Amino acid sequence: MKYSFLLLPAILMLACTPPTDGRNMGEANALFAKNSETVMELIRDFDNENIEGVLSHFADSALWRPTTFGKTDPATLDDKMNGWKSAWEIYDFDLATTDLRLLPGVNMDQNEPDGSVRVYFDWNLVLPATDTTERKSVMVSYYESWDFNADGKIWMTQIYGDETAAMVALNDM
Repeated sequence: MKYSFLLLPAILMLACTPPTDGRNMGEANALFAKNSETVMELIRDFDNENIEGVLSHFADSALWRPTTFGKTDPATLDDKMNGWKSAWEIYDFDLATTDLRLLPGVNMDQNEPDGSVRVYFDWNLVLPATDTTERKSVMVSYYESWDFNADGKIWMTQIYGDETAAMVALNDM
């Protein structure tokens, strides 16, 4: 009874909270589900080093937010494609997370679900064995997010994971 004076203001606050528009949430959930399928296909294609498959999920004008130290300009699809091809010639990227759990993203301005997709996962970055060297591997943890255009193609990607340090570690081991 000591705190009963707080009950009325709490009820009033809840009563004045606008209801969530179920229709918009339903649309956002459906869009998230569709885009999640695209992301799962993208991850499988990348894991299988299938460049045509990977490219099929991106808009031609896709950009990557500059999250690497010292980078200020976004990377383009051509930049990323060339980087993937070069990296795949040297390294294997083996998906280490077996139970990927995709998360819905929100529009930064409205703080509302918008169909974008986020995920936390781990890759094993592998330098395969040769005739003169042993196989080397390091695990890299990533946070990645994808924003989609009206055609269901990825137009913006953010990646946080220190693969540069991983490559340096593999080559210095």
